Amino acid sequence: AHRLRMPHPILSNEQLAAVKHMDHRGWKTKTIDMTWPRSEGKGGMLKALDRVCEEAEAAVDNGYSLIVLSDRAVSAERVPLSALLATGCAHHHLIKQTKRTRVGIIVETGEAREVHHHCLLVGYGADGINPYLAFEALWQARRDGLLDSGEPSLTSDESGEGHSHQSIDLGTNGEMINPVTVEDHALVAKYRKGVAKGMLKVMAKIGISTLHSYKGAQIFEAIGLRNDIIDKAFVGTASRIQGVDFEVLAEESLRRHALG
Repeated sequence: AHRLRMPHPILSNEQLAAVKHMDHRGWKTKTIDMTWPRSEGKGGMLKALDRVCEEAEAAVDNGYSLIVLSDRAVSAERVPLSALLATGCAHHHLIKQTKRTRVGIIVETGEAREVHHHCLLVGYGADGINPYLAFEALWQARRDGLLDSGEPSLTSDESGEGHSHQSIDLGTNGEMINPVTVEDHALVAKYRKGVAKGMLKVMAKIGISTLHSYKGAQIFEAIGLRNDIIDKAFVGTASRIQGVDFEVLAEESLRRHALG
């Protein structure tokens, strides 16, 4: 059927690494950078969004089965796009080009952390999410003694959780980088289970019973966004009071980046 079955919409680092390096039965994955150079200022955001859309379409044309929208390249000189903005833009661009059903979209982002963030990303087209910074924040909290991971034993499941993967455990030169422990894997498993429960609760309140029906359904209303943003990233979403435009969003992104 040429389908990849994932038991959970929140992907562990191991799962994402496996997906990124997949080359099976013609399935390949293209990683698309979700950052833009700080030197380009506020104008860089729209250019980056257009580039993400173009690269997503090119990936479909070149036969890629999955695309990973990633903000891992964030640095002192590169500003991350809003994960929701980039996902919505890529999703709707591919719909307009009648190519959306030919590719899966996975979001690798440090921005998503709460249940509602995941609900929004899935609601605007994401097939899977890897909230790597949420995992790392939990690991850091445990190392700092602020969090007890509880029972470290981890039962094996279909997710690949707990399986080592070279691209996770080794740095670019082959050195070990902050190896992930069994306790860390247990924390990730608990986070994913908690998010799943939260998403089911949100879906149940709306009367949606499957994630497949929730994906891309856009059952939200925008508060404080102008129509030019809606028309590009969140097509069809109600925005009754209008509000900020891309320039304001870019300014906010640059301010957050400077603080970081």
